[in-house]
Amino acid sequence: MEFDRALLESASDDGFITTMRFFHFRPAALTIGRFQDLAEIDLHACREHGIEVARRPTGGKAILHLDDFTYSMVLPAQAGLPENTLEAYAILSRGIILALQSLGLNAAITIDGNRGYKEAGGACFAATTGADLKYEGRKICGSAQLRRHGALLQHGSILLKDHSQLLFKLLRFQDSMSRELARERYESAYLPLNASGLDVSWQDIALAFQQGFSEAFNIQWGQAPASADDILGQIDDIKRGGLASLEALNIGERLDHKG
Repeated sequence: MEFDRALLESASDDGFITTMRFFHFRPAALTIGRFQDLAEIDLHACREHGIEVARRPTGGKAILHLDDFTYSMVLPAQAGLPENTLEAYAILSRGIILALQSLGLNAAITIDGNRGYKEAGGACFAATTGADLKYEGRKICGSAQLRRHGALLQHGSILLKDHSQLLFKLLRFQDSMSRELARERYESAYLPLNASGLDVSWQDIALAFQQGFSEAFNIQWGQAPASADDILGQIDDIKRGGLASLEALNIGERLDHKG
């Protein structure tokens, strides 16, 4: 998460190229939203299960990163995205929708944003917002944004397998009944990818995302740094256009071509 924060802080500088990263967590981790109350997390349970805890720079609630696919995008102001958050989500979702279609899922943007958000407890995938994608009425991809000086960071995750039993051991509730009811709502609200009937790997999803964004915005992928350490160590190169996960693009200008 610090890599993305560092990239976002650099994205307002001249010459920054839109950057996209795909990653997973080793060891498993629980990330919480920018404004989420830490009191919703049972830190003792996290330690007992060997789960690290980190706060995301973007919003939302707790996500257990275990058998999941997480992406991040950092775009400069020159990318041409609208200032309205939901409109920006809708534009970037085009790449994700095409990625999921290539895997065999016809996902759609959530139209009942913020439904069940307060009742969801600490779990992110139990609630839906206008930033989320659904498949057959259940949340399959959740995303969140943060802006700085006109630049934008978007995080998102797709859960490949169901680990709700473990997740709800890591969250605090008033009593066991409240915990069980919240877990049932969670399991009915979201869909892990393997429960959709697909048998795909993390690498399959990464390739689908690459193809989906290329098709949605007519872009070419550039050379990425070899490791996370390289990302931080070569931010100056990214500013100069020497390294990036995506070639420079102006998403706003490309809307006329992709409808």
